[in-house]
Amino acid sequence: MLGIWRLQLLREVARRGTLKAAAQAMSITPSAVSQQLRILEQEAGTKLLEPHGRLVRLTQAGQMLVRHADTITAAIAAAEADLAATRSEVVGTLSVAAFPTAARAIMPKVFSGLGRSHPKLRLMLRDLESNESLLALQMDEVDLAVVDEYDEASRVRAPGIETVEILRDPLYVAISPDVEVPPAGFALTDLRDQPWIMDTEASTIFQVTWRACRRAGFDPQIRSHCKDYSVILALVGAGLGVSVLPGLALYDRLIRARVAPLQPPLVRNVLAAIRSERRTHPAVAALLAELTAFGAGYGDPGRAT
Repeated sequence: MLGIWRLQLLREVARRGTLKAAAQAMSITPSAVSQQLRILEQEAGTKLLEPHGRLVRLTQAGQMLVRHADTITAAIAAAEADLAATRSEVVGTLSVAAFPTAARAIMPKVFSGLGRSHPKLRLMLRDLESNESLLALQMDEVDLAVVDEYDEASRVRAPGIETVEILRDPLYVAISPDVEVPPAGFALTDLRDQPWIMDTEASTIFQVTWRACRRAGFDPQIRSHCKDYSVILALVGAGLGVSVLPGLALYDRLIRARVAPLQPPLVRNVLAAIRSERRTHPAVAALLAELTAFGAGYGDPGRAT
């Protein structure tokens, strides 16, 4: 009979590419992984792994077993969800990954509410970019990931992953406090001659803003690249340029810059990503309820500035 735990080891090797990475994920030594996989090959009666440069690659038989291991893992997660639903209290540990602005603006309120409703539930947060959060979810390192998507280029697509919309987050223009703001806000063409302060070129919001400016007929004159929205807002507040920022970057924050709507609007979706088989787990369901409640009460952060 094939050992389920050894199938899990094979699955981790397939996803992470090396015995060492799989060993770290499973909290055992690389030599123990090698030993257990040799036993699994004996149980299977065939070779499951072969060297591939510095990595290892699954044989056809190994790939087939990993597909079965995925099914087994999903069934175990569904069983855990059903078992948890029989308890009178929501207990255990819930691990969440969230992109930085959501980690700052959303998760403190959500975790506080969840802690009051379910005091025996242990909550853990990882501050990761959306692509990193999705990877952590796929690797079973977190139970839920809060991610964002701006357009088709950043659409969340992953097999076995469901998404729930938390809120729609408009993008705003941040400009010097000395500038008069039109009642309807700014068009990007109004800003073509301004120096720009933008996120790093690798960021999604940089790519989205750059494409929007190009559609408006100009390339923004970039003065600075800054990853931290606090730095961007401080530079804008000092009159050193303009920027386009998501509403969550402005949420519950005192700033000197003037903030105005963008015309036509640009909006990103903030989503909760979960594995399908974990959707009904009481702890995950409780977290989803808190997240959607936050989204329902999310106002216009631009009005407060």
